[in-house]
Amino acid sequence: MKGSVRNMNNVQNEMKAVTKEKGGTANEKIGFFHSMRFKLLLFVVIALAAMTVVSFMSLVPGFRKILLSNTENYLTDSAALTGNGLDREMELSTWDEVMDTDALAKVVGNVSVKGLDSSYCYLVSADGTMIYHPTADKIGQPVENEAVKSLLAGLEKGQHPDPAVLKYDFRGTMKYAAYYIGENSDFIVIVSADEAEVLEDANSFAVRDIIYSTIALLIFSILVFVIVTWFINPIVRLSNRVHSLADMDFRADQKLALLGRRRDETGSMARALTHMRQEMVKVVNGITSHSKELFDASANMSETAAHTTASVNDVEKAISEIAQGATSQAQETQTATENVILMGNMIEDTNKEIEELRNSARGMRSSAEKALDILKQLNEVNNQTKAAIGTIYEQTNTTNASALKIKEATDIITDIAEETNLLSLNASIEAARAGEQGRGFAVVASQIQKLAEQSNESARQIGDIINQLMADSEKSVDTMKDVQQVIGRQDEYVANTEESFHEVNDGIQKSIDGIRTIAEKTEQLDQARVKVVDVVQNLTAIAEENAAGTEETSASAAEVGNTMTQMADEAKHLSDIANKMEENVNVFVVDET
Repeated sequence: MKGSVRNMNNVQNEMKAVTKEKGGTANEKIGFFHSMRFKLLLFVVIALAAMTVVSFMSLVPGFRKILLSNTENYLTDSAALTGNGLDREMELSTWDEVMDTDALAKVVGNVSVKGLDSSYCYLVSADGTMIYHPTADKIGQPVENEAVKSLLAGLEKGQHPDPAVLKYDFRGTMKYAAYYIGENSDFIVIVSADEAEVLEDANSFAVRDIIYSTIALLIFSILVFVIVTWFINPIVRLSNRVHSLADMDFRADQKLALLGRRRDETGSMARALTHMRQEMVKVVNGITSHSKELFDASANMSETAAHTTASVNDVEKAISEIAQGATSQAQETQTATENVILMGNMIEDTNKEIEELRNSARGMRSSAEKALDILKQLNEVNNQTKAAIGTIYEQTNTTNASALKIKEATDIITDIAEETNLLSLNASIEAARAGEQGRGFAVVASQIQKLAEQSNESARQIGDIINQLMADSEKSVDTMKDVQQVIGRQDEYVANTEESFHEVNDGIQKSIDGIRTIAEKTEQLDQARVKVVDVVQNLTAIAEENAAGTEETSASAAEVGNTMTQMADEAKHLSDIANKMEENVNVFVVDET
C-alpha cells in the first residue's frame, strides 16, 4: 500500500509539472516574420520578381535585336530595289537622263523606312560626288561620310561588294546605312536611318514592360498573401488546438468542429483531433467517476473497520465477563462474523470498480494508438507527395533533353540554309556571266537567296526559343528541389507530433501501472479480511466449545484488534489515494455536464 501511495505521488508531481508549463503552449505566439505565411509569401514574391527580371533581360534584348534585323533588311531591300531600278533605266536611257536631279527626286526622293523620320536615300557617283541628296545644298558636293569613302576606295581597287548595312558615327550621331553598288560600279545608292530612332520602339517597350511588371508583381503579391492566409489559417487553428490539448484542455471547440467539415488533409486532422478529444473526455469522466466510487468504498471500509474494532472490544469485554455466559459471547462473535462478511462484499465491489477503471485506462491507450496510426497515415501521404514531386522532377529533365534534340535539328536547318545561300550566290554569278540570257535565272537565284536568309533567321529565332525553354526547364527543376525541401520539413513536423503522442501514451501507461498497484493493494486488503474471518471463526469456536480458557481467548482478541487497526490504516491510505487521483484528474479541463 505504501508503494502504491508513492507511485500516485509521482504521477501527481508529473501532472503538477504539466500544469506549471501552461501558458507556454496554448498562449505561444509566432511572429509574422517567423510564420509559414511570411515564408511562403516571401518565396512567391522572390520567384515572381526573379521571373520578371529574367523576362525583361531576355525579351528586351531580343526585341532590340529583331527590330534592328528587320530595319537592316528593310534598308538593304530598299537600297537594292532602288539600285536595280536605276540599273534597268541605265540600260534604256543615258546617264544624264537617269541621273537628272528632278528625275532622281521622283525615283529616290520617296525612298525611306516607313515610320522613321530620319530615314532618307541619296546617290553618290564613283568619284565621290553627291549625285542626289534630300538636302539640295549637298548635291554636287564631295561626300563627307567616312563609311561611303571606304566603299569608294574599294571601288577604285576593283572591288564590288554585295549590298549590306554599315553602322557609323556621323557628327556624333550613330547611323545605319544600306548601300547598293551599280552593276557598272558607277554609282552607289545609300539608304540611311538614325540608330536612336530605330531603337525608340525598343526603349518604349522596355519602359512599359517595367511598369506593367511592377504593377503585376504588386497585384500577384496581394493575391498570394490572401491565398496563403486562407491556406495557413486552418493549420494555425489546428496548431492552437493541439497546444490546448497539450495543456489538458479537452473542452469542445466550435471552430475545430467547423474545420472538421473540410474535405482536405486539415479537415481529416481536425476530425481526428475531435475524435481524440471525445475519447479522452470519456476516459477522464470515467476516471473521475471511478475515483469518487473508490473514495466512497474506502469511507465505507473505514466505517466497517471502526465497527469491527468496536465489536472486538465487545469481544474483549465478553472475555473479561466470561462468567456472564457463553451464550452472550457466541452472539457477539456471530455479529462480528457478519460484519467481516459485509466487509468482504465491499472489497469485492471495490475490485470490480478497479477493474472498470483499468478498462477505461486501456481505452485511453487505445485512443492514443489510433492517433498514432493517423499520424503514420499522414506520414505516408507526405511520402507519396514526395514521390510525385520526384516524378515531376524527372519529367522536367526529360523535357530539357527533348529541347536539346530540337536545338540540334535547328542547327541542321541553319547549315542547310547557309549552303542554299552559297548555292544561290553561285547561281547569281553564273547568271551574270550568261548576260541577258541568265537575267531571269538571276532573279530566281536572288529569291532563293532571300528564302535561305529567311530560313536562317527563323532557325535562329527557334534556337532562341529553345534556349528560353531550356532555361525555364532548369528553373522548374530548381523549384522541384525547393518543394522537396518543404516536404522534408513537413515530415519533421509530423515526426515531432508523433513523438508528443508517444509521450501521452507513456503517461497513460503510468496511469495503468498506478491502477495495477491499487489492485494489488486491494488484494492485500482482501487477504487481511480473510485473516479476520479466520480469527472470528476461531472466536466462535472458542465460544461454542468454551474450553480454551480466558488467556487464549484474550490473545486471539488482541490479534483481532491489531488486524482491525491495520485494516483501518489501509482504508485511510486507500482514501488518500482516491483523493490524490481526483486531484490528478482535475488537471484535465472538460466541459461541465
